[in-house]
Amino acid sequence: MSKSRLITLFFSFIGLTLFTWLFVREDITDILAVLSTVRWKLFWIAGYRIIPITIDAFGWLKLFEKEMTPRFSNFVSARWISEAFNTLLPVAQIGGHFLRAKLIGKNSVDRAKAGATVVVDFTIGLATQLLFTVTGLILLIQESQKENIHSWIVVGIVAGLVAVSGFILVQRAGLFALGAKSVNLFLKRWETMDFIGSARNLDQQISDAYSRKNKLVSCGFWRFAGWIAKSGEIWLFFYFVGSPVTIQEALVLESLSTAFRSAAFAIPGGLGVQDGGILFIGVMIGLSPEEAFALALVKRFREIVVGVPGLIWWFVVEGRQVSPQSTGK
Repeated sequence: MSKSRLITLFFSFIGLTLFTWLFVREDITDILAVLSTVRWKLFWIAGYRIIPITIDAFGWLKLFEKEMTPRFSNFVSARWISEAFNTLLPVAQIGGHFLRAKLIGKNSVDRAKAGATVVVDFTIGLATQLLFTVTGLILLIQESQKENIHSWIVVGIVAGLVAVSGFILVQRAGLFALGAKSVNLFLKRWETMDFIGSARNLDQQISDAYSRKNKLVSCGFWRFAGWIAKSGEIWLFFYFVGSPVTIQEALVLESLSTAFRSAAFAIPGGLGVQDGGILFIGVMIGLSPEEAFALALVKRFREIVVGVPGLIWWFVVEGRQVSPQSTGK
């Protein structure tokens, strides 16, 4: 077994252990009581996910030049598959972005330019997530009476700046080519990363993308709107439960739990870390542990309901391209 697989299994074990510990330490009966008030409405919560996916896709589209812009439905499909890939598979929450570069590249005039937009979009996503996290921390000050809460803002800003700055720097070191190769090894059966040969040309294309300031601002606006839209999932859940939370509380929960998950990128799906973050922040703003953990379980349910069809659709899309090659051999 390769070293990378051992590392993946190790972090998967850590995440599963943490999630199991969080689950058994809570009152299962009370958690099920909260979930029983939602029932089939869980599918409405899962269906809501199409809204932030569509908003993110629109922000990504803004980075393209008009003459090489694919159909909007292709952007939405690629974002959906990418999210499913990052959520359900052990690809360090980044492999799906390389996959969407390949998917949208098929429908673009220039594959290298299409790939460059993914790198830039991902960087803007990190920057806007930092802004979203800081927004959540500031709002948390108004929700919590703890005296040391102000130090969280400093820690959050520094950590976010290091993450964003580091990613921009490693772009210059050939991150895209390296990441594409790693994902290709994971998916070599489907030959998904057939444009790796042109990966070395991405540096120039990325620089060109960064030079279009108006497009960067437009993309950033929509990506930040996408982060805010994700908070609607939390508001909707508590509305169905019958214990509505404010928009402010929903923003705090979404922004900080997402930050927890991003920090635990090595753990597939942020298993255990995201759930513990929701529990910790939820209790801090006044939710009961049962309500907070029920929300964590609903988020996992949504990931499966939205992600599994996304993976199936990706398999169908790839199968259409593999089958002609297979029949010719």
